[in-house]
Amino acid sequence: MNLTKLTTITIFTLTLIMPTSGAFSQQEKDPVQQNLNQAEQNMDSVGENLKEAGEAFGNSIKNTSEAAGQSLQNTNRAIKHNYNEAEEQVQQTAAEAEAKINQASETAQAQIKETAQAINQRSNWGWFGLLGLLGLFGLTGKNQEKLIVKENEPSPLEHTGIHKR
Repeated sequence: MNLTKLTTITIFTLTLIMPTSGAFSQQEKDPVQQNLNQAEQNMDSVGENLKEAGEAFGNSIKNTSEAAGQSLQNTNRAIKHNYNEAEEQVQQTAAEAEAKINQASETAQAQIKETAQAINQRSNWGWFGLLGLLGLFGLTGKNQEKLIVKENEPSPLEHTGIHKR
């Protein structure tokens, strides 16, 4: 709008100035008629200039909207492209992490197996078993109650009628 106002004011001012400067320079018999003709031509020029300015302003708006639309399309394409790339990178990273976890698990299992085999080879489990058996035999006689009965005294079980066998 400011461009249109500025153009209109400039053309209107030129229209007023041009006929007066022409009137001073003319030396013919009918200067008023010539001034009127010149003013009419200037008004026609002003109208054409305003029409051209309006068309230029319309074209400018059209070009701006087309550029904005193209910019939005480019931005949308870039967003989709970046999203797809990020998704691929996440999938690739997840696959790499899973592979490394599997590899670490397999390595740990192999090391555990090797350690167990080394222990089995270096150990003589026969001695451990014999020691365990000796311990069990030792425990069997530990908690036995010993009842000492004197022969000349009657047993408390005999008074109740229950005989000891």
